[in-house]
Amino acid sequence: MVLETYPVVIIGAGPAGLAAAMQLSRQGHQPLVLERSRVGGLLWNANLVENYPGFCQGISGPELVSLFQEQAKYLGVGIAFEEARLTEFDGDAFRIETDKRKLAARVLVAATGTKPKELPEGLLVPGLAERVFSEVYPLLNCSGKKVIIIGGGDAAFDYALNLAKANQVVVLNRGEEIKALSLLFDRALAHPQITYHAHAELRSLAVDRDGKLEFAISLGSKMQNLVGDYLIAAIGREPAMDFAAPSILKDIDQLQVNRRLYLIGDLKNGLFRQTAIAVGDGIRAAMEIVQYLSKEPL
Repeated sequence: MVLETYPVVIIGAGPAGLAAAMQLSRQGHQPLVLERSRVGGLLWNANLVENYPGFCQGISGPELVSLFQEQAKYLGVGIAFEEARLTEFDGDAFRIETDKRKLAARVLVAATGTKPKELPEGLLVPGLAERVFSEVYPLLNCSGKKVIIIGGGDAAFDYALNLAKANQVVVLNRGEEIKALSLLFDRALAHPQITYHAHAELRSLAVDRDGKLEFAISLGSKMQNLVGDYLIAAIGREPAMDFAAPSILKDIDQLQVNRRLYLIGDLKNGLFRQTAIAVGDGIRAAMEIVQYLSKEPL
């Protein structure tokens, strides 16, 4: 079987993947970009991006995604909406199996970002699929609802501020420590539509007769029941490496040293998951790839 072969395949069309693709295009290379769902990654959840240079008053995540898409189109970046289900390295090339076809690539750029940590198994009961989320963008068009958010980091409070424009929001922090930026926390506390509880732990979750969510919450030594429409679990994220077969994971460090594999953006940045950093990762990876391709036979 003859595989479709590309010099460079990029998995993921978030800020890092798009930046890499645009820089490669500018330097005369046309990578194949694979994206399983939508361009922009977690930027769709961002209420306000305030540290991306050039936007003095900040810019919403969806607006920034729109600009990225416009620029990618201008530079001729093509995006194939396919899920990379399995990627292997055979010693010579990467073999990529998507939900539509099989591909080969000399260089692989993984910009797959992160995936959410799941709620404890005992809290996941039937009938919650359309009520429980790990991101905010599916709920951005809601109004007049009550949303419970679990978490104490940037995401929890940014989601709360986003939804509080048209909904009532309750933020539950299992501990007391605030891991969010102080300005996000302060804004949330000052918002009349947001209620915050520390030392709050979700003990049980059920669906009532009307389809509402029933929450049993421990607040210190006391129990409290809440009723709401939706739950967002903003309890952390972890690298999304599901696409990688054991042949890649086993030699992942050497593949990077040999400049055959690049891990960029949120996938590798841990606590430093910022749009500007991801974009920088993508541009640097693209420039290094061009150097590599110019010296190696295809």
